[in-house]
Amino acid sequence: MWYNIIPSFAITTGVLAVPAVFIAGLHKLVYDNFYERDLQYPHQRNLYLRDGRISGSPWKIVGLEGIPDENEAKE
Repeated sequence: MWYNIIPSFAITTGVLAVPAVFIAGLHKLVYDNFYERDLQYPHQRNLYLRDGRISGSPWKIVGLEGIPDENEAKE
């Protein structure tokens, strides 16, 4: 019957999920975070370097609230 495929589907799905979970755990262990930043394109590399300059850690993603205003920088 059609339900005979469920055990093999569950095993296949579990085996395919193991690398993703392993990589996330490895990133948490090595880099102390779960993020894997993609640096394939120049714009992404620039954002990576910008976050490193602003927050001190390129893995801590910073939005506009982390960029100081011009008035604050002059004072």
